[in-house]
Amino acid sequence: MAEAGSSRWQRLLVVAGVTLAVAAGGWYYHSSTWPAQANSDEVSAASITAKAEVDRRLDDVLRALPGRPQLLGDAALDRCFRIGEFEGADPGPMHCQWQKARYVSFGGSLEDVAHSWRSALEARQWSGSPAPVPPDSGYTAERYAYIDAATQDYLVITMVRDSGSLPFLDNELTMEQFEKHRREHQEFGSRKAAEQALADGRRVAEISLIRAYYAEGEFPRPPY
Repeated sequence: MAEAGSSRWQRLLVVAGVTLAVAAGGWYYHSSTWPAQANSDEVSAASITAKAEVDRRLDDVLRALPGRPQLLGDAALDRCFRIGEFEGADPGPMHCQWQKARYVSFGGSLEDVAHSWRSALEARQWSGSPAPVPPDSGYTAERYAYIDAATQDYLVITMVRDSGSLPFLDNELTMEQFEKHRREHQEFGSRKAAEQALADGRRVAEISLIRAYYAEGEFPRPPY
């Protein structure tokens, strides 16, 4: 009787071990192939081309802005997305985008400068509109979103007038219900310079340009 119980226990251990191995193998496949796909040679080649073009366009935007905004620093984010597995369904197609930002200080009121910048950008084929600041956030800010219909580039300009609103300058727009993999990430490293500019009575803006550069299937359309 004891021998039968011992044999049954051994069989249960074997079944449990196989189940754990299968689960571990599935997790390893899921976690290893997804970043590998985002870091493939094809994606990397497209990323290099997009990175250079985003830099060029951001420089062009800064040259177009009146008032000679003063450069404080920059940030960069190269990431890929896909809709995750849901109730056993296969994961959705992957797409990747570059998101780069220039941080600048400037004089004048947020409203007046935002108006003059919008006029300058619309003259360069950017179509813009105010974007809402999160309600009850406590941020003193103005945000405008622009789209270039020809390239589908997306430009987000966020302006703040006090140091308490600096966390609003994030350069990473939220993509809900998506799995993401960061290929490259560089945060804004000149926060002290931004705080000093605000202390001196100037304003600070984040000028962030987003370009989708790779997609399995159709490219996503902004706003992202």
